[in-house]
Amino acid sequence: MRKAWVFFKLRMMQIKYDKLGLFFSYVFPVLLLLGIGYPVQMASNQRIEVAYLSDGLDAATQHLVDTANRSDLVEFVPFQGDRAQAERALADNEIQYLLERPPAGAPAAAATLALSTNSLKENRVGSLALSSILRGFGGAAPLVDEVVWRTVPVSDRSSYVAVLLPGVIALTLLVIGLGGFGYVLIEEESQGLYKNLKTIDVSPLPFLSGLFMSRLLVAYTVAICMFAIGALVLHTPTDVNWPLLLLATTLGSLLFLTMGLVIFLFSRTVMAFNGIVNVVQLPLIMLGGVFFSVSLFPAWLRPLAEYSPVGAFTSALRDLMFGGVGFARLPELYPEFATMAIWLAALLLVSKWRFRW
Repeated sequence: MRKAWVFFKLRMMQIKYDKLGLFFSYVFPVLLLLGIGYPVQMASNQRIEVAYLSDGLDAATQHLVDTANRSDLVEFVPFQGDRAQAERALADNEIQYLLERPPAGAPAAAATLALSTNSLKENRVGSLALSSILRGFGGAAPLVDEVVWRTVPVSDRSSYVAVLLPGVIALTLLVIGLGGFGYVLIEEESQGLYKNLKTIDVSPLPFLSGLFMSRLLVAYTVAICMFAIGALVLHTPTDVNWPLLLLATTLGSLLFLTMGLVIFLFSRTVMAFNGIVNVVQLPLIMLGGVFFSVSLFPAWLRPLAEYSPVGAFTSALRDLMFGGVGFARLPELYPEFATMAIWLAALLLVSKWRFRW
């Protein structure tokens, strides 16, 4: 028993100095729980959110908005954009309810409220509950006597497939970049391959370029398979702008491959590389909206998601595959393309500074 106690203390000392092991035993599970649980918790406890355009609210409607926002059932939030953008967000199910101006010809004595929703079944069911809640404000002197609804047809972007398919493609290309490129480099370095290459005076450029191009080809073929499965099995739209889709896929693949190179350059061992990948990959997946829409996030977190590498890539894919964006609406893709280009340029500068052959 005494010998067992001695070995137990030795193992505990080993754990004490294994910082990476302690991180993945205690810190990483907490990050994983918060990363997945927080958006789900936000979605399950969220009040019914109604968007409105800040201009054009009369005094009575503004009073209703203020009263509703003090309740725990409904929340009116100003929409950041114009009328056309609000209509598009409603069709894409980015917002579920939109406060309209009172309909023309409504009796002056009646407090008539006009709202819009889209044709998704869950939103039509929710509209019944929202109507009842709004008519209940004010008690014996209700603030709303009548709720008039307008229904707009939903677009292809409103389905869960519009979130899932771009997310799965982004996740796959991220794994190719981090694992298929960065992990290969750190594994070959640990096996002494680079020392052998140095002895025959080989430049690192053709060596890295060969691996880079092979992984880029893998990324292309995987993306094509995902697109084909989406079209044949999930019936996703096929009338997309293929040149822009190829450009977005290329830019995203280059970004993730360069990210794998940078992580390799900061890793001394295979274990360290795996640890850094796990730390980096989890926030990218969560912020990128791979498995659920970033609209579930609170308002302060959404800009971080939109300007994250995976978030910009999935957003560009979603606009191209489900939003009908083409050359005529190319400016809509400028923010996503610019975000990926800035990330790529920054990672290339870091890799140039860090690289040693």
